[in-house]
Formats: sequence, structure tokens, C-alpha cells
Amino acid sequence: MNIADITDALTRFEQQDAGRLHLIASENDLPAAARAAYLSPALTRYCFGSGGQPNWAWPGREPLAALEDATCAGIGALLGASAVSVKPLSGLSAMTVALSALALPSATVFGLAQADGGHGSTEFVTRRLGLTWQPLPTWGGRIDTDVLARRVAAGAGPVLIYLDAFMALFPHDLAAIRAAVGERAVIHYDASHTLGLIAGGQFQDPLAEGADSLGGSVHKTWPGPPGKGILATNHPVLARRIDEHATGWISHSHPADLAALAVSTAWMSEHGRDYAAAVIANAATLAAGLDGAGIPVCAREAGHTASHQVWVDIDPICPAETASARLWEAGIVVNAIDIPYLRAPGLRLGVQELTFGGFDTAAMGELAALMADVLTQRTPAAAAAVRVADLRAHYLPGPGAGTAADYLARLPAADSSTVRTS
Repeated sequence: MNIADITDALTRFEQQDAGRLHLIASENDLPAAARAAYLSPALTRYCFGSGGQPNWAWPGREPLAALEDATCAGIGALLGASAVSVKPLSGLSAMTVALSALALPSATVFGLAQADGGHGSTEFVTRRLGLTWQPLPTWGGRIDTDVLARRVAAGAGPVLIYLDAFMALFPHDLAAIRAAVGERAVIHYDASHTLGLIAGGQFQDPLAEGADSLGGSVHKTWPGPPGKGILATNHPVLARRIDEHATGWISHSHPADLAALAVSTAWMSEHGRDYAAAVIANAATLAAGLDGAGIPVCAREAGHTASHQVWVDIDPICPAETASARLWEAGIVVNAIDIPYLRAPGLRLGVQELTFGGFDTAAMGELAALMADVLTQRTPAAAAAVRVADLRAHYLPGPGAGTAADYLARLPAADSSTVRTS
């Protein structure tokens, strides 16, 4: 493999990616300024210590340390948290630190089963840490707090409630969960999917409603980067434990990712409330538009969604993989995955990336009609692709001049023979 091969592969991917509308619920774009962080010296540097306190084992990192402090303060202000850690390197990294820090030895961890929308890694990490795992009892898509109260009361050891909604349409009833488990249990809210909504004053306010801590990734409804996760709390004891365990699990916290997170935090501080409200409105518009066009959308009786996600029970029309392929040919990218309580896989849609890019409810309504036509084959994919291109041209900016392929193409020809590995 040489530089030319890599440049060619990236160019092909970028050309394919740039012309599509992305409705993946676990992805988002970055503010343009955040991308510059990955071309700065911060990309290859370590950073230890805190702002204003020189660390002579790693000299000259005070600006990066001060940036970390400022980013933590900015996130804390958005989430209503007095203590924030940005050391985690992803949502799974934040999950591992949270389970390690918050679950005392011999603890029982209650989390959502995958079938109920929980993340597939939570049980695995819990058990590998030597902790006991139990699925949270559910009824009708909600946590059954009466059953939970009985199960917690029947146990003798410490309890951690880990709320990890990989599939997230509606808020948790945190007041009822707290009443069920009492004050001795720790409640951690994994907000990987809904963090940007929470920071924007939508969905719910976990730390004010009964959660002891919250955390997760920052690249779903929060606009990036993928290489960071956060943990936040108002409890001094939990804050110290989180810091201790984050330091133990994470040596190098990737300052370039931190700088990108600083940019997205500044963006959220300025635009987060309007953005989060627009996400909620766009999701409702997409769900109603699909449902009105004869595409079965889940949770109709509850208003379809209160988040960025929309779930489609597509199997009565065609298998989910066929639906994903039809939309792909039309230039629309979706998830064909298992959906809680459906017998066959469905489509999980997310509107956050298009909203971040500039889609409003008018655009989302047009997209819903277009998707329905493609899924039911009322409109050929080729004709739909033309309409997708028109939507992109009207609402979304074109690809910038500073793509990865452009950068690689400018590398010296002397490096074109092989990739350096050391």
C-alpha cells in the first residue's frame, strides 16, 4: 500500500459520501473549526497536569491543559454539573470508567438488555469487571419501577443503575427510578445518544431529575468528535472516583480530540438551544411525514418520538436490508437493525446530522415524502437521487477544499512508495 493508493481510496469514499443524506442516529458532523485541531501539533502530543501548573516531565503543555479546564467548565455549564472529566476516548471508554468508578466491589449493576434498547457492550464490560449484571425490568417499553424496587430491596450489596439507551425515543422517568431504588443506589445516565439534546435544554435534565452522574460519547446529538467521551456529576465523592479511575484507565487523553471537543462545546454554548429544538422538531416532522405516507412508524400512540431517533417497522413493506438498499441507491443512508419489540429488523433513523447541516422542517417533510416513495417503489431510485441532490444543494454546504484526500495529495512524492510504520 502506498500514499497514492490511500489517496485514491479516500477520494472514492469522500465522493460517495458527500452526495448522500445521512440519517444514521449515531453519527454527526463537526463544526468546521474542529477539523483544524487534527492538523495542529496537539495531534502528536501528550498533556498532563492542569492549566497554570507546569509539569516539567512534559514541559510546555500549559495551553493544552488550560484548554481542557475551559472545556470542562463549558460542558459543566451546559449540563448543570460541577465536575466534568473529558479524559475518556469514546463512549465505550466513558462506560468502562463509569462502571469501574461507580460500581463498588460486589455491586450489582442493573442495565437495559439489548432487546430493550440497551448497548451491547454494557453487560460484557460489567461482567469482565467482575460485577454482577441484571437486566432492568421493563413493561411496555418503560422501566418497570415496581419490579425494580422489589429486586433492589431483595439484594444486600451496593447497586448501580446504569441507564444506557442505545435505542432512545423517550426520556427515562428518573424520579420514579430514584424512588424505586432509594438513595443508597447510584444512578448513572449514559447520554451518548441524547447528550446534545440535554445540553440544549430538550429531552430531560438527568442531574436535576435524580441521576448521580451522566456521561457518554459526544458524536451523536452532540457534534463531535468521535474520539472523546465525557463524564459529569455534582457529587464530590463520585467526582474524585471518576477522576481516579479515568486516570487509571486512560494514559493519553488525545489533546487534538480535546481541542475539537472544545470547539464543539463553544458551538453548543452559542447554538445548542436552537439546534436541540430544531432536532426535536425535525424528528417529529420526519416521523409524521412517513406515517402519513403509509410507512409504519413505531410508537404512534406516544407521538412517535421525543428525541432525534425515529423507528420504522418496515418489514410489512419489505425486509429492512432491502429498504436500506433502496434508500442507498437514492442517496439516503439509514440503519437497518434490530428494533426493540419488533419481530423483524427495522430502520432506525436519526435527524441530528441533517439538522446540524441546516435542514428545517420543510426540508424534512420533503425528505419524508421522498423516502416513502422510494420505499414503496412509487419513485425509481435514480429519479429520487436527483431530488436528493437538489435537497443537498439547497440545504447543505458542499464538500470543502480541505478534505483528507486533498491533504494526502499534497504530501511529498518521496513518501509515495510505501506507508511509514515507524
